[in-house]
Amino acid sequence: MFKNKFHVIALVVALVMGALLMVAQIPTTHTAPKNLPIAIVDADKSTTSQAIVKQLTSVTTTGGANATTIKWTVVKSEQAVKQAMDDQKYYGALVIEPNFAQNVMTLATPNPTKPEMRIIVNQAKNATAAAGVQNALTMMTTKVGSAMGTQVLDKMQVMNMPVPAATAKVLAQPVAVSTKVMHATTNKPTASTAFFQPVWMGALLGSVMLLFAQKGIATDDFKHAWRNKGVEVLVMAVVAIASGFGTTEFAHVILNYNYDNFVTVAFYASLASFAFQLLMLGVMSWLGMAGVPVFALLMLFAAPLMTLAPEMLTHFYSAYVMPWLPMRFLLDGMKGIVYYNVNFWNGNTQNLLWLALIGAGLLFTSIYKPTKQAIA
Repeated sequence: MFKNKFHVIALVVALVMGALLMVAQIPTTHTAPKNLPIAIVDADKSTTSQAIVKQLTSVTTTGGANATTIKWTVVKSEQAVKQAMDDQKYYGALVIEPNFAQNVMTLATPNPTKPEMRIIVNQAKNATAAAGVQNALTMMTTKVGSAMGTQVLDKMQVMNMPVPAATAKVLAQPVAVSTKVMHATTNKPTASTAFFQPVWMGALLGSVMLLFAQKGIATDDFKHAWRNKGVEVLVMAVVAIASGFGTTEFAHVILNYNYDNFVTVAFYASLASFAFQLLMLGVMSWLGMAGVPVFALLMLFAAPLMTLAPEMLTHFYSAYVMPWLPMRFLLDGMKGIVYYNVNFWNGNTQNLLWLALIGAGLLFTSIYKPTKQAIA
């Protein structure tokens, strides 16, 4: 049955693909966030507010069996929290407003003033995780308010104080909680991730075309070979600029996304396309068409990066899969530019340039690749 080598290859391919596609599903099977970074600010700095901070930060898990774990950070000011959110450090924050303890003292009076808390959500960091953080903080503040209302009622009963209907209504939920969304993704949820598949697949198909073009070019010596590689790099640069600006315009026309920093977005997409083409063609210059499935699989493995927060990914995926995914630089860099007004030159830009250099190195060194000699 397996005397023909292609029968054996078919078996091996089936098993290998089955394993690879199973690994690709790992991120979506255990998506409970672990060590979600959340900030808390005590703007009141009273004994009451400090007790609430201690109470809340002691809660480090929410949910059932596959619970979400929280990593609390006490921050000095709301301004510091907002700056940290601009740097994509926290998914959310809880602010205990000034005069919190003073307003608590009015709850048992005829004219109560609700103490205030504010939830701040960093939506663009990851919309799914941010929504979970908002729900968790809302439940926590509700519990704090319920406990506070019960304590005030108990004290009033001990002191034989009458409880007017208006006061009882306030004590049912004595804490006023408001929510503020920073870096909102409303009406543009995929404004950054929309570039991933068009840029990656465009680079892959363009690299395949250039690989075929190489076969039709005669190289008599190394000088001509270097010149031909230089021409290919120039062609890739032109293709990259067309791809970057074209994809950005398509996102505007087809998806109705209006980018305030259109040129920056387009240039960054162009750089990503250029880096990906260089990397792909460099690998394929050594491996030939055998390199195409590698980059097709990389796109499959990178799909969870578009929807899942890093804290939702398993240790295996984070440690052994993510480091091999070059498109994460496109996704992270584009998110910073689109939602956080990050400049074109940033850490992800540098990483894309490193990819381009690696690809260029592979491309030009392939000139010296040994070629099979024809048998007379």
